[in-house]
Amino acid sequence: MTNQEFETLVNKLEKQASANPKLYRFKVIMLTGLGFGYVALFLALFLLLMAISIAMIADGSFTFGNVKVLLLTGTLSFFIIRALIMKMDMPDGYYLQREEAPKLFGMIESLRQKLNTPPIDEIVLDSEFNASVAQISTYGMFGKKRNVLVIGIPLLSALSQQQFTAVLAHELAHISNSDTALGARIYRLRMSWGRLLHSLEENEQFGTFIFRKFFQWFYPRFDAYTFAMARQEEYDADRSAAAVTSPQAMGEALAVTSVAAPYYYRDFYSELFEECAVTNSVPQPYSNFSEKLQSLNEKKASEYFKDQLEEESYMTDTHPCLKDRLSALGVKAELPERQQESALESFFAYPGRVISAFNDMWVDYNQDTWKEEIENFNESKKRFRELSGKQVTSLEELLEKAFLTVEFDSLEAAIPIYEEIAEKYHHDQRTAGALLTLGDHHLEYRDNADKGIELINLAMSYDWELRLPGLDLLCGYYYETEQNDLFEKTREELERWEAIVEASNEECDFIQPTDNFTTHDKEREEILAGIDQLRQFSEITKAYLVRKQHASIPERKQYVLGLDLELPKGTDLEEAEAALYEKYINGLGEFEDTSVIILNDKKDLRKSILKIENSQIHSITDKEQAS
Repeated sequence: MTNQEFETLVNKLEKQASANPKLYRFKVIMLTGLGFGYVALFLALFLLLMAISIAMIADGSFTFGNVKVLLLTGTLSFFIIRALIMKMDMPDGYYLQREEAPKLFGMIESLRQKLNTPPIDEIVLDSEFNASVAQISTYGMFGKKRNVLVIGIPLLSALSQQQFTAVLAHELAHISNSDTALGARIYRLRMSWGRLLHSLEENEQFGTFIFRKFFQWFYPRFDAYTFAMARQEEYDADRSAAAVTSPQAMGEALAVTSVAAPYYYRDFYSELFEECAVTNSVPQPYSNFSEKLQSLNEKKASEYFKDQLEEESYMTDTHPCLKDRLSALGVKAELPERQQESALESFFAYPGRVISAFNDMWVDYNQDTWKEEIENFNESKKRFRELSGKQVTSLEELLEKAFLTVEFDSLEAAIPIYEEIAEKYHHDQRTAGALLTLGDHHLEYRDNADKGIELINLAMSYDWELRLPGLDLLCGYYYETEQNDLFEKTREELERWEAIVEASNEECDFIQPTDNFTTHDKEREEILAGIDQLRQFSEITKAYLVRKQHASIPERKQYVLGLDLELPKGTDLEEAEAALYEKYINGLGEFEDTSVIILNDKKDLRKSILKIENSQIHSITDKEQAS
């Protein structure tokens, strides 16, 4: 299914969901049942064949055919059961106690009664600008279910008591409407499919095709149906929240969030690091955010709000855009007056303690990185001043000067530098990003659109990663200027390229023995730095590095780092694998664009990699390993 077909189907289904929500919800439940039923049918079949094989062997009819059927059906049954019985962990964060926020617990209880919501088992605070509800089962579809409410400290700091109450009513409405329970089933189904296919393909199991063919047909349609339902559920939750609070409170919460959230994620931390660099102080992000948000100037707030109002509802997010949500509530699109007291101060007995605890946790977790960030900031600013005070002519310095000018001044101030780069060095592929930026500028200001189009096309020819953003910019320009033929042509090209990138991403995700591997072309300095990192892990006895050639995007670089491990006797590799991969991915950062693969249980893949000349880059002797 192409993106255009998916979008057309979703638009059609959204109308059905809006016209008859109950009937549509029933269709989604039946579709979800079909997905579970397909897997359950083959599980039952495999278990039956396995039982017959065991019975025949026990009866004395021992043949190699019976043994093969037993091994095959037993293995497939194991992978299916393991995929279905998926442990679900409770969310990380600060588990709030009633005595710490009695007013908050009381307000939730009041909303729960009005919305007929089941009890909330846990309230968890985290550092995200968000609020959400989840229904956690111990093992996938099995085990006791617990309703968990997750609240971000930045959200509590940004909204007033009334606005935050509306947000919580929205989240509780999802449970009241059974959105959370059905959403959890849908989530578990998707996760189960992913785990099942990954396990079968990773272990090269016969029978993978049985599930892959079905999922390739079923998943896009299931995704479209559930997407349309999730979009409708957001509108329903908004209406429910407005009914138990007020449309004005819900609208104000959406408006304030549309300013505070992008500020928190885009600009707040850079401003915080800049101030800490000047004052040589320790960052206190959660205290500082509340203060800086209150002092955010009206012009900046209006820009954020205007940007959010101009956004449309896209197929990448089940949440409707701000404009559509405010329109559905029947409230005016405007920013409310700023409230002096935040929801955190209103609902918590000792808000200062909570903020202080989160500040301390942030400093403990980031104690190395924030100091490095501040050092980098100071060095970058010093370098910016140095470059600003002299005439630069080399491409390297011009690119650096342009980047630092955007960071410490503005894009407008950097445009003359980008123009100089384009004029003098447009033939150099290293200018791709600069050419795209300048082309975007010309299209946005309509000062030289033809030149902008030319620059964007040149940038896309230099770097495959710029084709998606480049085509997206051209689509937007042709659409806004009503050049319909060019818009349709470019949109089709964009959709084709999206499909190619998706295919390439799938190539990256799955490393198979049949892949086309070649000798790596990494620089010697990078290899030596990577070997130094490999030596930190005494269990890595050998390491191999090859390049994987992509059929979809041949110029895309992906390398495979295969590792042979010597683990303590009795170690279950399957259980230890996730932790090992996390450790190696975090600890082997010198290897860029590289997938790390443990080869101990992948004999065919190991053979394929060993066939490549000079693939081995690291080895330790028995003596080194013992030491």
